[in-house]
Amino acid sequence: MFESVQSPAGALPCVAGAAAVLDAIPLGSYGAMSPAEQIGACESLARLEARVKAHQFAAARAADTSKAAQSVGASSTGAMLANGFGGDPVAAGKLLKQARKLEGAPSTRDALGRGEVSLGQAELIADKLTALPGAPTPAQRDGCETQLLDHAKTLTLKDLARKADRITATFAPDHVDAHEDEILRNREAEALKKSYLWVAARRDGTYKGEFVIPEAQGEMLKNALEALNAPQVKTAADDPALAFLDDKPTYGQQMAVAFMTLVEHLPGDKLPDTAGVGVTVTVNIDLASLIDGIKAGTLSTGCRISATEARRMACEQALLPMVFDGKPLPVDCGREKRLFNRAQRRAAERRDRGCTFPGCDRPPAWCVGHHARRRWAEGGSTDLQDIVLICAHHHRVVHAHDWDVWFADDGYPEYIPPASIDPHRRPLRNSRFRADEPTITAA
Repeated sequence: MFESVQSPAGALPCVAGAAAVLDAIPLGSYGAMSPAEQIGACESLARLEARVKAHQFAAARAADTSKAAQSVGASSTGAMLANGFGGDPVAAGKLLKQARKLEGAPSTRDALGRGEVSLGQAELIADKLTALPGAPTPAQRDGCETQLLDHAKTLTLKDLARKADRITATFAPDHVDAHEDEILRNREAEALKKSYLWVAARRDGTYKGEFVIPEAQGEMLKNALEALNAPQVKTAADDPALAFLDDKPTYGQQMAVAFMTLVEHLPGDKLPDTAGVGVTVTVNIDLASLIDGIKAGTLSTGCRISATEARRMACEQALLPMVFDGKPLPVDCGREKRLFNRAQRRAAERRDRGCTFPGCDRPPAWCVGHHARRRWAEGGSTDLQDIVLICAHHHRVVHAHDWDVWFADDGYPEYIPPASIDPHRRPLRNSRFRADEPTITAA
């Protein structure tokens, strides 16, 4: 469409012509494309963005070298760029820094201009070339750059970074392991310095927080949350519990529930003790409330929780119900040993093979033992004839919305929905339990 620019004076009209081409494309036209065309457009535009960014860097670097800022009375090149468009001095300073960085990686800069690498890949390669150990020759440096550019065609940014940590193998194979280890040690030390965490009450029944942690621990946390979050049920037809939800939970909401589950299952017996108490949480209940049935309780931290939450947590956490009789000292300190033991748990896994709630296919490892016939908080016993496996999500549903559980004649658990879902309260069972299967009991 445009002839090659033969002189500096021809560059600016070509830039204006490129803008005219974009003007000719209505933004709404992408909605009329097929999915394949939309995917292709996204990739093509990403490559175009990379090429534009390379030209933007080249123009900014040239203006910086020629001290063009002085001709318009600007205090610096960054200030001049900010005044020209956007009014963001931080972004302008970052752009100029990126332009200067890529000057040290000319092949990478040119690859960016051809749309062969993304800006993230180009910056990573430039940074790695700057950090090469020792005194590599120009030929060795060019070899590293060429190899990284070749890897960038097929690797993700994360994998490219890992490959770059060992790029010295191209000219110092005997020292590559030591160099990589040094990079990682320095990176881990810097990551630890950057790490922080804060949490604060929002006074509306929620907490808010933020954290930055090193990559290894971040990967561990993410993997744990993903495991607790998946697999997910799809529709209310698959999972009757979704009938209570106005909208399907977002990914963020699902991960938040997974995080809550993780917090509730921290191994309190493995954490440091304070005055011999550790992290055991007490639920303070007055005697009249205990007789009438557990009402709102107070955790040892002072947090108030509903009766529903207290009952649910009593199935899973090491909660000690402290009973008071109008005096400051408790008259009873409950019974903490009410979790199902290892043998009972294994027998339940053999029978249930995962979450027993209708429509759920989460495996046993992601389930807790629920007191089916009579909740432990109401005086129920902890024995195999009472346990059903249920995932954290459906455990909350059962306690919050008054689902009942019973065992059918064949020994398998069935769930009785609340009248708001089924006025006749007809029992439902997980599809993995077929009526013709024999009951599986403990040996």
